[in-house]
Amino acid sequence: MLWGPPGTGKTTLARLIAQASGAHFIALSAVMAGVKDVRAAVERARAERVSFDRRTVLFLDEVHRLSKSQQDTFLPYLEDGALIFIGATTENMSFEAVSALLSRARVYVLKPLEVKSLESLLRRALADVESGLGSMRLRIEDDALALLAAAADGDTRRALNMLEIVADLAEGGRIDVAHCAEVAGSTPRALRKA
Repeated sequence: MLWGPPGTGKTTLARLIAQASGAHFIALSAVMAGVKDVRAAVERARAERVSFDRRTVLFLDEVHRLSKSQQDTFLPYLEDGALIFIGATTENMSFEAVSALLSRARVYVLKPLEVKSLESLLRRALADVESGLGSMRLRIEDDALALLAAAADGDTRRALNMLEIVADLAEGGRIDVAHCAEVAGSTPRALRKA
């Protein structure tokens, strides 16, 4: 179980675990998935094991949204090793999970990213030509970068989304404090704090 606030990398960490272990990866959302989806995922996991001799990581986002009976559905599959289960939640699973599921899981607490880490992430996103904004050749003022990182409130996803917005506002390839203040001031979290 990966427990932490939004944007701390729960989904990314689950994908990295699957990739590093050579496992097949199936992602479901507890908001949308039901028992039928879980059983279908287990069947795919078993097929992967038979056909490719490969384990499967079943990642279930928003695991705290499952009812107690839905959580019980996982127990036989965890017992027989049909899949490796990784659940992600923003809620304290001590109150949300059935004890049988918790006794078979480890809970890892993820913390919000620090401002300096977010600044580094944003700089990499600006430089990355392949999957970031590097092809735009943008420059950002240090104060503007610090403002974006602080406004993200530890949330990687929020930081990257704000960066994409300010990139669209940049004039002459330059991102300044005014652009960042405009975007940071209009985020829902910033508005709640005002």
